[in-house]
Amino acid sequence: MGPPNPDLSALPPRIRRELRASHVGETVAVALYDGVAGATSDPEVLRFAASHRRVERRHLRLFEAVLPPERRSALLAFWRWSGRVMGGLPAWLGPPYFYAVVAGVEAWVDGHYARQIDLARRLAPDPGLLTLLEACRLDERLHARDAARLDPAPPWTARALAGVAVFLSGVGVRVARWV
Repeated sequence: MGPPNPDLSALPPRIRRELRASHVGETVAVALYDGVAGATSDPEVLRFAASHRRVERRHLRLFEAVLPPERRSALLAFWRWSGRVMGGLPAWLGPPYFYAVVAGVEAWVDGHYARQIDLARRLAPDPGLLTLLEACRLDERLHARDAARLDPAPPWTARALAGVAVFLSGVGVRVARWV
């Protein structure tokens, strides 16, 4: 799938803000998987992270093709750092923590993309843009399922950390829409 080529100036501001948030989300996702490498030596976690990083990197390249640098978040260095922490800390704590955080965050991202798709259908039904959002959503859903399958019953502490990561993801999206 190639990147869509919507006329950004013709899109409603709300859609442009959502595209910025998606670009930030994919930036954080790539950084999350980057953060794993220095935090664990578990071969399964490293394999999982490398595989999922390739998909997230593809998503990021697509959003970079759609959103020129001047339309991106001014806080990209912070988002990269936060993604590395979001991946590195749970990987360091152990596989149950890492998989719980990935499962929780990716399930939340699936819902976030669903809301963006609904909004885009109403406000800017560009077929290429909808295809991009739907493809990314499907990949995120698969990532959540992969992680949940690898540890279907994480301890309550891992679930709590995942809850914090999901909460912070929501805060991040709200900030990314505006900055």
